[in-house]
Amino acid sequence: MTRPNHSDRFLEALNRASDADAARMLDPILERSPWLARRVANARPFTDIAELTAQMRAQITTLSDDERLVLLRAHPELAPPEPALMTSASQVEQGRLSLDRADDQIGARLRHLNDEYRARHGFPFIIALHAAPDLTAVLAQFASSLDQNTETEIARALDEVVSVASARLEREASSAARTSSEGQQ
Repeated sequence: MTRPNHSDRFLEALNRASDADAARMLDPILERSPWLARRVANARPFTDIAELTAQMRAQITTLSDDERLVLLRAHPELAPPEPALMTSASQVEQGRLSLDRADDQIGARLRHLNDEYRARHGFPFIIALHAAPDLTAVLAQFASSLDQNTETEIARALDEVVSVASARLEREASSAARTSSEGQQ
C-alpha cells in the first residue's frame, strides 16, 4: 500500500472541509481574493493537484473584464514602500530577491517602474518571482512590459497569477503535510 503524499493529504482535507473552511484554505494561494477562493472551492471535489490547478486556471481565465482587474489590483507592487503590508506569501516571494528590503538605487528604480506601469496599464506589474532566476531578469521583464498594450499585459499578468497560485498551492500542500507528520510524531 502506498502512503499518501503531501498533495493527497491537502486535497483530502480540502475536499472534506466545509465550504467556508475550503475557501479559507485556498485564500492564501489566491492573493487577497477570497471571492475567487470561494469559486474554486465550490468546484470540489478535486482528485489531484493538477485538477485543482486546472480549476484555478479555468476560473481565472473566464473572469469578466472587471473581475480580472480586481484580481490583478489585489497584487502588490514590487518593493512596495511598506512591505509588511503584503501577504506573508508575497513577503516570502519578494524576500527571495531582497525586494522587501531593496537598496536605495533599486528601490528608486522600482518605484519609477511601478508608477509608469500602473499609469499605463491600471494595475501593478505582476511576475511569478518563484520562476525568476534573479533581479536582472525581473527588471528586464518589467521594462519590456511597459512597451506592451494593456490587453497583452492583462493576459501575461493572468498567466503569472496562475503560476504564482500553482507554486503557492504546492507550498501550502507541503506545509500541510509537514504539520500533519509533525503531529503524528
